[in-house]
Amino acid sequence: MKLKAVILISVITSAFLFASDKAQDKIPVFVKSAGNAGGFTDPSRDRQDSMKDLMKKLNNSDSVRLVESEKDGLAVLEVLGRDTKRERNAWGWENKSYLTVRLTAGEYSVEFTGESGSKGVLTGYGAAAEKVVKQLDAWVKANRDRLLALKK
Repeated sequence: MKLKAVILISVITSAFLFASDKAQDKIPVFVKSAGNAGGFTDPSRDRQDSMKDLMKKLNNSDSVRLVESEKDGLAVLEVLGRDTKRERNAWGWENKSYLTVRLTAGEYSVEFTGESGSKGVLTGYGAAAEKVVKQLDAWVKANRDRLLALKK
C-alpha cells in the first residue's frame, strides 16, 4: 500500500513539475485596453468586456501566459476596439463581430483583427477573441527567439 502511495505522489509531483516547466516556456504577455493608459480605468465597457474575452481565451494558449504587470511581459497586447457589422453574404444578411488589438514587443508593433461570422452580438466577440489568440500564437511561435532576446 505504501508503495502505491509513493508511486501516486511521484506521478502527481512529476505532472505538476512538467506543467510548471511548460508554463515557464510560454512567452509572458500583458493585456490592457486603449483607454487605461497611465493607470486610469478604461471608460469603454466594450473594450473592458473584450479584454476579459481575450484574457479568457489566452488562458488556453500553448505559447503565451498572462502576467499581471506590463513590466513583466515580453509583449503587450492592447485592445483597441470592437465592432459588429451587418453584412450581406450569398445567403442573406449576417452579423460579423470584429476585435482589433495591437501587439507591442520592444520597438515592434503590429495589429491583429479577429472576425467572427453569423453569431449573435454577444457571442461573436468571444469568437473574434479566439481568432486573435490563434493569430497571436502563430506569430509568437514564428518569433519566439526574437521575443526571448528581449528578455536579456
